[in-house]
Amino acid sequence: MHRLLLMCTLLAACAGDSPGSVDAPAGGAFGAACTTPSDNASTECASHVCTNSFDMIGHPVCSQLCTFGTDGTCPAGTTGAKCNMKGYCKP
Repeated sequence: MHRLLLMCTLLAACAGDSPGSVDAPAGGAFGAACTTPSDNASTECASHVCTNSFDMIGHPVCSQLCTFGTDGTCPAGTTGAKCNMKGYCKP
């Protein structure tokens, strides 16, 4: 009887799941936390860039590549649009 109840509960829990949108971008937005740093292959970030170059954040974040001195090519982060010396936009 307990096994039947457990199986019914598991089936009911799965019944409400629906697949995600096909058109949704893969990964997190600019500034979202990620785990595996990569300059162009991160599936965790919409930009495909996950970096651990911001020591004060304490964990890798989704960013985008830039050229130092070209702040205007970066999206606005917490301190405005900034490109750090390592070539990543600061969230």
